[in-house]
Amino acid sequence: MNKDKNLGETLKEIRVNCSLKERDVYESVMSRAHLYQIEKNQQMPSWEIVNSILQKFTMSLAEFEYIHNNYRLNSIQQVIKDFKEIKSSTNTNAINALLEKINKILKIEKNEFLIDLSHVLKALNLFQATQDFGSSKKLVKPVWDRLAKKDAWYYNDLLLITNILYAFDDLTIQHIYERLLSYIDKYKNFNTSKELYININYNYAMCLRNVTTETEKMELYLNNSMQAAQEVNDVITVLNCRYYLAEILWGKGNEKEAIEEVEKVFIVLSILQEEELLMDKQNDWLEVSSRTWTSMY
Repeated sequence: MNKDKNLGETLKEIRVNCSLKERDVYESVMSRAHLYQIEKNQQMPSWEIVNSILQKFTMSLAEFEYIHNNYRLNSIQQVIKDFKEIKSSTNTNAINALLEKINKILKIEKNEFLIDLSHVLKALNLFQATQDFGSSKKLVKPVWDRLAKKDAWYYNDLLLITNILYAFDDLTIQHIYERLLSYIDKYKNFNTSKELYININYNYAMCLRNVTTETEKMELYLNNSMQAAQEVNDVITVLNCRYYLAEILWGKGNEKEAIEEVEKVFIVLSILQEEELLMDKQNDWLEVSSRTWTSMY
């Protein structure tokens, strides 16, 4: 919440802007004197009263907090937004910038979620440098150690877990996958549940990429992720999925079709100026097919 403006001032500002009289708000909610004390910041309202007032404004608590913070996300909300915008471990500049932002917040106050998220980001950097999940697993072990003790997972927990699936063996992932889906279903009316569904399917597919006998499962999860990503215009995830589906095509012997699909993906990545991601996928394709694509550009 904004420390420069008290809660009562924001409530009054919204009430006046909505052309609501004091009685329009306090009737059936509280006394007029109580409303006066709240708007003058002489008394903190209970959650029930805040909820009732916001219903009068036809406003969610999230929107109220956003307005109260001068139409800005708070620091942790901004971190979450920045994290979700990092679509690949190749985006090391964004990862490092976010780590720096998290460190600044942690110097002021301890926050378990941000500590866990810093482990996840450092593990992404390590994987990008080594292309080996083994060393990254050690970094995210404390994250799972904490989350595994919880009886229920909430949104930020789901966000973390869907990004550390590589830390588990396939049997454990299958169990966690089913549990994650059940929680994601609970968040189906929450505006970002689709992103969680995209992440869990895509990251599960990446865990299966090195298991050559699991190509059918990998294909299933990639298609799940790609379909959901298309629904929310997540272009980078769609391109990533299309690339890895092309790898599967190559493995099945459909080389011509695979090459055509990879060329399309590389062209779009080049147009979008996703140079790091493009180079990463070119190197992957070189390993898979022994082809080089520098002549395409």
